[in-house]
Amino acid sequence: MIKQIELNLETIESMLYLWTALAEKEKVAESFFVDVAKQYPLKAIMTKDFDEESVRKVLSAIQNRELLSGASKEEKRFWNNNMWMMEDLELPKLMAKPIKVLNVNHLIDELNKEFPNNDKEVLKVYIAPLHLDDYYIVDGNLIINFFRIILPDGENAFIEGQPIDEYILTKLKEVLKI
Repeated sequence: MIKQIELNLETIESMLYLWTALAEKEKVAESFFVDVAKQYPLKAIMTKDFDEESVRKVLSAIQNRELLSGASKEEKRFWNNNMWMMEDLELPKLMAKPIKVLNVNHLIDELNKEFPNNDKEVLKVYIAPLHLDDYYIVDGNLIINFFRIILPDGENAFIEGQPIDEYILTKLKEVLKI
């Protein structure tokens, strides 16, 4: 029986700092890039084409105002998405605002009704800046791509045309079906 849905925004907080620092041309230590790469949401989606070195390389290229050469599709998308956030620093702040106050505990009853024999007590939802896909399910955790959030009315967060809490509900149902 589900008792809690944990919403983890740690990587978003790190990246909000980073985007601001890089846009203001501050020098950020390479160790910060490595620390970001080691955070769970990015670590969980790593493949042979997108690993810790990919994250470090992309963020370093952005800091140095360089293009990526010989990059994988995932690295190029990650670079492009991060550059997009730095074009207008108000955009990532606006995108982060509704998720920082997001409460998804109202989803617990519905999930428990639909999955009464579920043995998970805590469901974990990570929202992080990723590369290709809208979401990933890894080790029973839901990882949502921050770059897919849109604000059609300037305030409320949507992904794939759904309010973000409905989107999370739909994807948590997928998690519980696995």
